[in-house]
Amino acid sequence: MPSQSAARSAKSQFPCVHPGCRATYQRKEHLNRHLARHDRAHRFCCPHCSSTLARSDLLRRHVRIYHPDRQPPSARTPKACSNCHARKERCDGGTPCARCARRGVHCSRNPHVDVAPEEDRENVLGTGGLFGADLVASVADASRWIGHEYIDIYFTKFHPIWPFLHRTTFDPSQEPCILIQSMLMIGLWIKGDREARHTAMLFHDRLLSAIRAQKDQWYVPESMGHRADSRPWPMATYQSILLQLIFAVLTAKPEVELDLNFRFRLPEPTYELLTALVATGRRLDLFSYPNMLARHHPTAPVALVWVGVEETKRFSLALYKLCRLCSTGGTSTSPANMDGGAGGLLTLADLDFCIPDSDELWNGASAMDAEVVRQTGLQPTVRDNRSPGSWISQASAHLRDPGVRLDWI
Repeated sequence: MPSQSAARSAKSQFPCVHPGCRATYQRKEHLNRHLARHDRAHRFCCPHCSSTLARSDLLRRHVRIYHPDRQPPSARTPKACSNCHARKERCDGGTPCARCARRGVHCSRNPHVDVAPEEDRENVLGTGGLFGADLVASVADASRWIGHEYIDIYFTKFHPIWPFLHRTTFDPSQEPCILIQSMLMIGLWIKGDREARHTAMLFHDRLLSAIRAQKDQWYVPESMGHRADSRPWPMATYQSILLQLIFAVLTAKPEVELDLNFRFRLPEPTYELLTALVATGRRLDLFSYPNMLARHHPTAPVALVWVGVEETKRFSLALYKLCRLCSTGGTSTSPANMDGGAGGLLTLADLDFCIPDSDELWNGASAMDAEVVRQTGLQPTVRDNRSPGSWISQASAHLRDPGVRLDWI
């Protein structure tokens, strides 16, 4: 009969799962190191000879020993390109990077594309260090705890009501952590059991605290003036803030007071966050169709431009919808709260674009299908955004009158 120590040893072994390999290890990290030898796709090639090595540190040691006159490769992760940096996405460091190549846009890492130092500085000022290591560490290993069940709940239950994310191009493994966590928060809350809702509140408290604490990284102050025109649009960050604000209303306590227009009277900090997001959008001219187009390079694929424009339009309408549900703690019959402008909330007059294209297109099989539909003319409901007469802001002149205080739309 085997001894207890032998039994424990056998139980603690980690076998290699690679076909044909029978190696076993006592420690998981040793197994992981062994598995790296099987994975040829992740081997590191020496740029000075034909050697390949399993780890980056071994490659650097190899260069120091066998090529002493050469500079060892840097141990640091390559700096993200300006597009990935602005969108808070992981950049693979390629020239160009894979994301920019897939989107068909110019990449700042491309040696054939010059990026002005001024533009690069604006990108850094726009989104630099928004949600750093402290926030990621606050929710243990969030990148691994994706929870596809809750993402599916988000798209099945929440997305039909608030359809401002493009499901077809959404990839949980590629999206910024702040957006994934915000979606998980919504999915957990909708699931409804006590433990899930408790976890959702933890996400909300920590993410909201980080958003407020680092407001200077995403908020555009009035003092920036025309300099705001050159700032990037970190849409994933704005979408995440919007999800936090929607969640704040969704989870409002039953005793939260309604004003005389049946709007939620938000606590002052939450209302300030909402108006800050609206003000940032106004100063970036984010609610303008011509500016939505201007954010894309002239050579970008039509499908990519269409998704980007639709995403911005749907975000803007979702933000307007939220503004219609909320007010500050003041009296709702004051002029500031009646027209939304002086009160800092979004109005119909702000929306310089026509209504989005059909949900059928937005939820279609792929972005390329949308391009095919446009080119073949099979979708008669595609909007002509070029005419200002069809913009929502123009229609507002027929729906609102400063002399009529009835707050009906």
